[in-house]
Amino acid sequence: MLTRRLLLGNALKLSAGLALQPGTLALPQADAVLTLELGNATPINVPANFMGLGYEMSSVATVGLLSAQNHRYVELIKGLGARGVLRAGGIVSDYTRYEPNGKILAERQDTVITRESLEQFAAFLRKIGWTAIWSVNFAKGSLQDAVAEASAVSAVLGSQLLALEIGNEVENYGRGQTRFRKSPYDYETYRKEYSEWHAAILKAVPGIRFAAPDTASSVEWVERMAQDAKGDVHLLTTHYYRNGQKRGSAEQLLVPDPRLKDVLMRLRIASQKNGIPWRMCETNSFSGGGLPGVSGTFIGALWTLDFMLLLAHCGCAGVNIETGVNQLGFISSYSPIQDNGNGVNSAGIPYYGMLAFANAMSGGQEALPIEVDTSGVDLTAYALGTGGKPRSVVVVNRERRRDVPVDLSQLGLASVSALRLTAPSADSKTGITFGGATVDMNGHWKANAHEHISGSKVTVSPMSAVVLHSTDRHNHS
Repeated sequence: MLTRRLLLGNALKLSAGLALQPGTLALPQADAVLTLELGNATPINVPANFMGLGYEMSSVATVGLLSAQNHRYVELIKGLGARGVLRAGGIVSDYTRYEPNGKILAERQDTVITRESLEQFAAFLRKIGWTAIWSVNFAKGSLQDAVAEASAVSAVLGSQLLALEIGNEVENYGRGQTRFRKSPYDYETYRKEYSEWHAAILKAVPGIRFAAPDTASSVEWVERMAQDAKGDVHLLTTHYYRNGQKRGSAEQLLVPDPRLKDVLMRLRIASQKNGIPWRMCETNSFSGGGLPGVSGTFIGALWTLDFMLLLAHCGCAGVNIETGVNQLGFISSYSPIQDNGNGVNSAGIPYYGMLAFANAMSGGQEALPIEVDTSGVDLTAYALGTGGKPRSVVVVNRERRRDVPVDLSQLGLASVSALRLTAPSADSKTGITFGGATVDMNGHWKANAHEHISGSKVTVSPMSAVVLHSTDRHNHS
C-alpha cells in the first residue's frame, strides 16, 4: 500500500539536491575531493515535455510576438528542446475575454483574444513542436463565455492543446484588494463551481483535458483536488515563487527555501497516491516581475538550473518558467526570453540555466539519486540517465570563493566531457556562457568548449555549474 509514511521514508533517501540541502557536502579541508555515488532510491521518470515557459495572456494577444514569423523567438524555444509546454494564463487571464472578430487588445487589465490571436498562437506551437495549457477567465468571465472560448481554443489548437485551466490562483479569489468572489471563498465552494464549469465545457468539447486547481501556493487545495478528482482532472497545477519582490534578496536564491521541501513532498505524495501528474505551471524567482539586480543576473541563472533539476528529481511532471510581460505591464527582470520593446527578442540570463538543464536532459529521461556525506559546502549534484545508469551529471557550486573538486569514479561513466556554465561574477548581467558560447542574436547556441575530463575528477569553480556527459554514447554540441 502506498502511504504517506512510506513515501516520506523514500524521500529521506534522496540525494542532497532532493533533500534541499545545497550546503551539505563533506569537505573537511580546502583540497578534499567530494566523491559522488548513486543512491538506492528508485529512479524517477522525467517526461519529455518537462520543459516549459509561462505567459500572461496579454503575450498571446500581442501581434507578432508568439508568432511563427518571429524567427528569433522560435529558435530560442527550439534551443530548449524539441518538446515542451507553454502556459497561457496568469493574472491577466482574469481580465481577458474572447471576441472572435473583435479588436485585439493586450493590456494587463483589458486583454482581448480573437480568432486571429488563436491562429497566430497555434501556428507558433506547430512551428516549435510544443503544446499549451490555456486558462479561461473563471474570475470575471461567464460560463457561457468560457464554453465559447474553450470550443474555439480546442478547434484552433487541436492536438497542440495539452489541457484547459479553469481559473488562475483560485484560492485568492475571496481575498485581497480585488475580490472576485464573496469571502470566505473555500475549497468546497470552488469545487462546486469548478464541477459546473467542467461539465459544461466537456459537454461542448468532448474529450478535452483539464488542469487544476492552479493555486497560487495552496498545497491543500491541490491535495483535495487530487483526492476527489474522479477523472475530471488530468494534470494537477500550482505556482511557486521564492518570495515577493519587495521581500526578496540575492541570498534567498543561494540557500534552500525552508518551506519548499514539505511542499514538494506533499505534491509528490498527492500525485502518486491518486495517479495524476503534477506540474509547476507558473514559477520564477520573485513574484512581481523578479528582483532587479538579482533575478536577471548570473545568480538567477544558477537558481533556475538548480530549481528545475530539483523539481525533476522530486517527481514533478514539468515546469513553466514565467517570462515576458508580467501582470503589471512590464518585462520581468527574471525573464528567460527578453524583449527590447521594439519586438526584438533575445536570451535573458535565466535562459542559460534552462539551456544547461536541457543539455543535461539529453543524457536521459530518468532522474537518479546521488548520495553524499553532509557538511557545510554550498553545492548540489544531480544525475540523469537511462536504465538506472547515469549518462549526465550536473554540479552547481554556489561557494563564492571556493573551488570544489569532485570525484566521478563511482558513477560508472566511461568517458566524460564537461560543459561549464560561467560568468565573470555572481551579479553579472553580461559575459554569461555555457560551453564557452553565448546565445547569438538569431537565438542559436552551440558549444565551442567541450572539455575532456582526464581521469575521474573535475573541479567546479566558485559560483558556477558544470554539466558532465558520458561521451561513449552521446555527442552533445
